[in-house]
Amino acid sequence: MRPVARPPYRTLAVAAACVAAAAADALSPLRYDRVGILGGEAWRLLSAHLVHASATHLVWDVAGLLAIGLLLEESLGDRYWTALLVSALTISFGLLFFDPHLAAYCGLSGVLNGLWVAGSLAAAGRERRRGRVAFTWFYRSCLGVLAAKLVVEGVMVQGVFTDPVSLGADPVPHAHVLGALGGLLAAVAFPGRSYNPGVGEDRLPQATA
Repeated sequence: MRPVARPPYRTLAVAAACVAAAAADALSPLRYDRVGILGGEAWRLLSAHLVHASATHLVWDVAGLLAIGLLLEESLGDRYWTALLVSALTISFGLLFFDPHLAAYCGLSGVLNGLWVAGSLAAAGRERRRGRVAFTWFYRSCLGVLAAKLVVEGVMVQGVFTDPVSLGADPVPHAHVLGALGGLLAAVAFPGRSYNPGVGEDRLPQATA
């Protein structure tokens, strides 16, 4: 893995928004609230992913966000925002239509799964074009690790890395699956080169498969 050419400013911006929401104690007006959304409070479809149920919840999600950003943001480039938006909406609409019994939801972890998928695919494609087989398979293996995580979470009905008691909220493992599907959708719907050759990257001719 090459050093990051520039700070992951997109990731830092999202992290700052999460911290600001926590500082403003904005959980109630911003979280996913099924009744509120059906009543016209559409902003909750996006804002729900920026608020957290507890300080522990916030710390875990921001830590995961920073790790993913350092590893994968450069590969996504401006498609970072697309992956984030598509993942967030896939989760919110998925919960709205397929989980009518879920009254409330909050947190960034589902979106992190989407960034993980979209970023890993983008990074694997970049390394394949550069002819770096080992790095290509490293990023592809990240997808395998995520798939295994989602299976374990589905069986355990809780997150792999966190304890629901300390989070202050009940786990919603299928939100992680929806986020991953959103990341895949973003990657498929917006294909192409995902980095700027002039930023920490040599201009290389594109290879054919």
